Amino acid sequence: MDNRLPPENLAISHSDDQPTDDPGRHSGGGWPVMAYWAQHTLAPEGPQVWKTLLHKSACLSCAWGTGGQKGGFTNEAGEKLQRCAKSVESIVAELQPAVGSHFFEQHSVAALQQLSSMAADRLGRLSFPAILRAGSSHYERIGWDEVYDLVEQAFRQPPERVAAYSSGRSSNEAAYLLQLMMRALGSNHLADCSDLCHRPSTEGLSAMFGSGTSTVSLESLKQADCVVLVGSNAPANHPRLMNELIKLRDRNGTIIVMNPVKEVGLVKFGSPAFPLKSLIPGSEIANLFYNLCPAATWLFLLAFKSL
Repeated sequence: MDNRLPPENLAISHSDDQPTDDPGRHSGGGWPVMAYWAQHTLAPEGPQVWKTLLHKSACLSCAWGTGGQKGGFTNEAGEKLQRCAKSVESIVAELQPAVGSHFFEQHSVAALQQLSSMAADRLGRLSFPAILRAGSSHYERIGWDEVYDLVEQAFRQPPERVAAYSSGRSSNEAAYLLQLMMRALGSNHLADCSDLCHRPSTEGLSAMFGSGTSTVSLESLKQADCVVLVGSNAPANHPRLMNELIKLRDRNGTIIVMNPVKEVGLVKFGSPAFPLKSLIPGSEIANLFYNLCPAATWLFLLAFKSL
């Protein structure tokens, strides 16, 4: 049995995805981030991690550019040291060994559904195609010939019954070719995983501003005097934003946070991009921190709008 998955009769904790209340931690980022970097970049897979970190592309985690043709740790604005632990985490996940060839025979769908997202991620990479047939309790490994047969059968359906669903982490080139193929077939049913998590904001932004994409740019953040974060855990989910918030506070700007949980990294955050002034002592982030329940947030925003 693959020892990366607990036995099916063993209770599996979901605590990996839950915030912890550690009285010893008074700021986010800082030395724990540096320790995480050292753990993985100095490990046996370190050379592969560094090769990816220094490439000329976009971050695997947040898609924020890592410099394009500038490459490595330089962002779109030419600023240095613009990498975070989330970037390393995503690279390390891509470099994991593949799951065993008999993995799905040994573990049912019901057992896999009990895993936290972190535990599922640490199982390893998929290096072969698999299918869940109707009525089956286990995924089944299949060969590429069967995959091609299934795909051919699907594309022989009328165009209005054909849809494409892709990963938001695929390349721009792959996404372009996919949409080109779908349109050539006469179908406009195109979607990727971003549609699921961004659909509410897309609808709201379209109704209010006429565009379903974000209206905030990196340049906008650099010129802002006030930033309001609602329900955000930026230190964990997109820590590169923290550098912009630190610089906003340095120019006497205001940061207002509304969140049911008082995320310690939004109170104070130590950024490796500013080793002397921020990494060790930590930088103050929120000027005002409101612990509002989700139902009360919209009332606060209405009041805020009337000011």
